[in-house]
Amino acid sequence: MPVNQKTSGFTLLELMIALTIGGIILVWGIPSFQGVLDNQRMTSATNELVMSLNLAKSEAIKRVAYVSVCKSSNGVSCSAAGSSWDDGWMVFANATVANLGSVDAGDELIRISPALRDEVTLIPSGIIDGFISFRPSGTIGTAAANLSGTLTMCDDRGAAFARGILLESSGQWRVSRDQAQDGSALTCP
Repeated sequence: MPVNQKTSGFTLLELMIALTIGGIILVWGIPSFQGVLDNQRMTSATNELVMSLNLAKSEAIKRVAYVSVCKSSNGVSCSAAGSSWDDGWMVFANATVANLGSVDAGDELIRISPALRDEVTLIPSGIIDGFISFRPSGTIGTAAANLSGTLTMCDDRGAAFARGILLESSGQWRVSRDQAQDGSALTCP
């Protein structure tokens, strides 16, 4: 006498339908996921810079000394004119008011930030170019002048997705997605 056995599993037709639906969802979802990755990359780079600025300001107030943030490709010295903030930056306490934009004997290195990922660029505008110095009061500037400007984070998506860190000489800053410190629109190369 034959025994009726129930079999379980998928038929070939059910498997093909499931794979087709999965493929459609995958094709539809990958571009959205790429946007999420790009946004995360920009947020991470912006947060890294803001964290360095927060550290520099708090250390200037705590030490009652000038503390600078400068672009640096090697983590030992400030980079020369013509180099890029993309190569990284460092925070250091100045032993004297002279040469705030360079690491001299007696200056203390506080933090080194590595180069940005290739997809992200950092563009300075305004008076800020090679360094940002915080006074003992927490304001931004040198002994002779106030500093203000914008550091703009860009990626290959252009200005529509840029983030500007707007620096005021008062020592305050904010992150903007649409305008620079002088009121103009953020621009990316």
